Order: sequence, then C-alpha cells, then structure tokens
Amino acid sequence: MNFFRPITVTTLWLCLLFSSSSWAETELQDTSPQVLRGNWFYHWGDLPKDQTSGQWQYHQAKWTKTEFPENLQGRQGKNILWVKIDLPSGNWRDPYLFISAADLTMEVFHKRQEIYHFGKIDAQGNSRFEGWPWHIFHLPNDYDQHTLYFRIFSDYPSIGLSGEASIGNRFNLLDEIYGSGIAGLSFILVVLLVGIISTIMGTIKKDRAVAVSTGMLSFNLAIMMFSENELSQVVLFEPLFWRYVAAFSYFLIPAFLSIIVLAWLKETPPAIARKVLIITLVFALGVAALSAFTTFNFVNAYPYFDVLFIILVLALLSGCKKLFYQQGLPGILMAFGILTLFISLLLDMLSAHGLITWIGHAGQWGLILFTLASLMIYLVQDWQQQIALNTLTQQLESKVLIRTAELQASQNKLEKLAREDYLTTLLNRRAFTERAIEEVANAIRHQRPISLLLFDLDHFKDVNDQYGHAIGDQVLKAIASTSKETCRNGELICRYGGEEFVILLHDTDTEFAKSLATRLCNAIKEIEIKTDNKPIKVTASFGVISLNYSEPYKGSPEKVVEGLLAEADKMMYEVKIAGRDGVKSLEITLDHLIGT
Repeated sequence: MNFFRPITVTTLWLCLLFSSSSWAETELQDTSPQVLRGNWFYHWGDLPKDQTSGQWQYHQAKWTKTEFPENLQGRQGKNILWVKIDLPSGNWRDPYLFISAADLTMEVFHKRQEIYHFGKIDAQGNSRFEGWPWHIFHLPNDYDQHTLYFRIFSDYPSIGLSGEASIGNRFNLLDEIYGSGIAGLSFILVVLLVGIISTIMGTIKKDRAVAVSTGMLSFNLAIMMFSENELSQVVLFEPLFWRYVAAFSYFLIPAFLSIIVLAWLKETPPAIARKVLIITLVFALGVAALSAFTTFNFVNAYPYFDVLFIILVLALLSGCKKLFYQQGLPGILMAFGILTLFISLLLDMLSAHGLITWIGHAGQWGLILFTLASLMIYLVQDWQQQIALNTLTQQLESKVLIRTAELQASQNKLEKLAREDYLTTLLNRRAFTERAIEEVANAIRHQRPISLLLFDLDHFKDVNDQYGHAIGDQVLKAIASTSKETCRNGELICRYGGEEFVILLHDTDTEFAKSLATRLCNAIKEIEIKTDNKPIKVTASFGVISLNYSEPYKGSPEKVVEGLLAEADKMMYEVKIAGRDGVKSLEITLDHLIGT
C-alpha cells in the first residue's frame, strides 16, 4: 500500500486555510499529534519465518529497547533492521503515523499483515534505493491493541528511522508537515531573491561573469534546498528524482564556488580554483556514470564527497587567502561567504553522520549568509564610492558620540559619588537605606532569613586626637577593606557615620551572622597601621540582629529596617558596657520587632 499521491497546490492552500480557522483550532486542542519516543525496540537481522504459514516469528527474536531507532549500535554489517512499538491510544478520529524519513526502504506490519511499504525488499532481503521521502500512512482501527512492526533495509551507513515519528489525525499531521515546508520555503525564496538581486547589480556594474556565476550558484542552492523540502514531494511524488537533484546540486557546490572565485579574481586567476573546478566536475560525472551503468548507488557517494568537499573548500580558501586580502573588504566578504557556506554544510554533514546533535536550519542559514555576502560585495563597492561625501558627517557624529560618552561618564561619576562614602568607597547612609529596604522587602516576601551587623570602632576618638585625622582615615579605609574581604559578594556594607559601620546579610540566619561578625571582629584586631611612633591597633564592638518570621507581614519594610538598626544598636551598646571588643547577637521575631 502506498498512500503518497501528488497533491495540487490548491489542496495545499486549502489545508493551510482550514488549519487556521477557529473550528480547526478547537479540534486540535485534544487531538494534537503525539511524538513517539522512549518505547521502541529493535532487532538486528531478519526474523525467522514459519515454514508452513510464511509468517514472521516476532516472538522468537531478542528485542532491545531504545529511545528512538536512529543511529543504533551493534549493526555488524547487517542490512536488515526490525523495529517494533506499541502505539498509544488517543482520541484521533482518523489516526495516521508520520515518519520523517527511513533509511532506506521499509515494510510495516500490523497483526502479521503488511499495511504499508516504501520500496520493495525481495526474498533474499535486498532492496534498492528509492529516495528519502517523509512517510504518512493510515492505521487500522485496532492499532493500539497490537504491536506495530517495521522491517527496514539499508546498505547505506545509516539504517533505521530518522528525524521523528508522530501519531495523530491525518489533517493535523499534514498541517505540521506543510507548516514546516513553508518555513523552509521562506529560506529558499530569500536565497533566490538575493541571488537575483546580486545578478542584476553585477550586470549593471558590467561584471557579467561574476553576476552569472553568482546567479547560477544561488539557483543551484535554491534547487538543492527545495529538493530536500517537505513540499517537494507534494508538488511531485518522485523521491528518487528529488534525491538525485539534491545530491548532484550538493556535489557541484565546489565547482560553482571555484567559478565565482575565478570570475572575481580574473586579473590574477588562482590555479587552485581551476583544480577544484576540474576535480569537482570529474567526481560528479564519475558518480553519474557509475550510477547509470553499474550497480553503484549514487547515495553511497555522500560519505566520499563529504571528505572531498572539506578538502576542496579548505584548499580553495587557503590557496586564495592572499588574493582575498588584496581585494580589501570585498575580498574579505567573499572569503566570509565561502567560509559560512562551508561551516553550515559541515554542520549538516556532521549531524547526518551522527557525530553531533542536529542543529535546525543550520544549512539554510549558511546558504542565506553566503548569498547575502555576495550581495554585500556590491553594496560595499557602492559604499566605498560614498566615503568621501560622508567623511564630514561621520566626523561630526564621532564628536557627538565622544561628547555624549563624556557626559554619560560624568553623570555616572556623580551618581557614584552621591551613593558612595567618599573616604571608604562603601555605601553611604542614604544608599544603604534605599537598598536595605529593597532587600528586606524581598526577604519578607519570600520568607528568607536576613541579618544585620552594626559595629563601632572602640576609642576611635583617641586615635584622631593622638595621631591626627590622616591616620584616622587610614584606619577607616583598612576597616572598609577588611569588611569587603570578610563578607560575601553582594552584601550591603555601609559606613553609617563616623566610625560606625553596618552590614546587611541576605539569606543569613543567626548562627552564620554571628560567625561572620566574630571573624570580622578578629580580623579588625589584626589590622595594624604603622606610624612614626608605634603601630596602631583598633577593636570594634558588634551588635547582630537576625529576623525570624512568625506570620506573614504586609507592613512597611522601612519600619523593619529601622527596627533592625535600633535593635542592633542596643546589642552593640551592651557589648560596649561589657568592656567592648566583642559580639552580641539576638534573633528577633518580626511582630516583636515592629511592636518595639
């Protein structure tokens, strides 16, 4: 059974029109297609047959589970792969199975009856390449009550299913297929359009050879992309024909690239470009001859050409590197276009061989970037002719930008000065209060712990009186530096006034806050400021407050900040009364804090 048949363009657009209608969207809500993953089993080699009935003996095989039957391990030269799956039940009124591609031909069985096939596998287990179409076929009414079996043949390096498999209503599946095809068609139209524009501009500039060669490559790329597009088999269901078109369009890419290089560099044509052209044409003609007159299948030439493609394009880029550089920006654009095309096709190549994860539309984007680079060469040439006229404008704009940057830098500096303590570069009191309110509000909203450290330098007035304010400033800077080194990144550290400092610790409970305060207290005692007479050492008294939540709070976070500062000040005062140089902590509930 073969459910493929040509579909007219009118039918295609009617399907798209219906899929966008409101009633169709309602139907799709509960009957969207389901991707089949995680419940597949496979078996290498053909299954045994019952000699009397001729039926395949499914239960005599050893089945191995897999996520999806693509790039499976353990092939060991086998050309037959059996795959099975138990399809899920669903609310589909018209259930169909969609498969992106199969390598290379397959038969599908349900209750020992063949319900679909693509290509023909003979009695000896051999088949011939028929192309790489997408597949969609109707499922029996009792499809979910019996296992579905796939018999797949391939003498190609890849065997199994490719892309994805989905189950759903035929209308829904076709809607997705056509949608993907139209998305790919947009890439094709861009390549064609840019190629046409480049050809026209080249003709206007009397670069006829370059224009024609660029147009030929753009047309070749567009044909290659369309032959691999889902809509190609809707227009004409001849998978083998489209595969021939795609293959030889791909095989000829280095030839077109070398023709373009020879046209651009006609004054000093590089020998490597001629060699690339000859080698490519010989390869393509050789594959065509072998496919026509021998048992060799052109699809098996892909791996060989992939290696040849890499060698030829890299040789072309390497051999023309100096000439590209001599051409200036147009030459760089030319090299960029070729390199982009090479990288995009290389990514497609590596994903096709299963060496990397498939990257969606990588090849199409590379083709578009190449054609855009070809167009940009002409635009750059026009741009270069306008440089003299635009010089004055560019200079003025440059001066405006510089002046704007200077003003912005001055504004940033002023804002920084307004929020920083001029001596220690810590937050000043105003900036701390603003940010502390935000931190406390977030902590209350998410019920996260928060703690506040308030500390004051002991007998700091004596330091100023005995050694002068310059030494006192050195002490304050050292305290600020030590606080930054001791605390975590993101903590709010503030010089609250004179020799008083405050630190707000986010996501910090009482134990950690007290531990940090103790470390900081000890670190401050280790600070030593050298003077002419003797080294100066200072100590500090710490008050630590940690906030605990007993119930949600919807009041003002400003009051919470004020309360934390007030309670921390009490703790610090108790330390000073007890002899200074210490830490006292308290965990307080939010309702008690606000009540106080």
